[in-house]
Amino acid sequence: MPILKFYKLYLSPNRKYVKLLKNLLGFVPNNLMLYRLAFRHRSVAQVVKKGVKNSNERLEFLGDAVLGSVVAEVLFKMYPYEDEGFLTELRSKIVSRINLNQLGYKLGFEQLVEFDKRVINTNRQSSLLGDAFE
Repeated sequence: MPILKFYKLYLSPNRKYVKLLKNLLGFVPNNLMLYRLAFRHRSVAQVVKKGVKNSNERLEFLGDAVLGSVVAEVLFKMYPYEDEGFLTELRSKIVSRINLNQLGYKLGFEQLVEFDKRVINTNRQSSLLGDAFE
């Protein structure tokens, strides 16, 4: 095992977080800050520049577009004789907030998502997982 990976897993102050990510992803990420950002809700974010917060919202925007595009391509290939309306409706169901929340929960995102429990009530927490999935 390379020394940097050993340090991240066993010696780093972030070792618990790194182990959670390793269990989720199957590897130890090199850019830990990117993953921390992806799982940081705006309720715990700080303003870094011109009113922009260091939260997952910008990554969520990008992830939403990528996820929609990938699902659209898969459906386009799976259903070559269906019309645009059918494909759009099916894509919407697949990438719905309910489905993404369930996937986030099944993947264990609740252990990774960072949010202010005083600001976000328990009912809202489930949408945090779907947002992080994007």
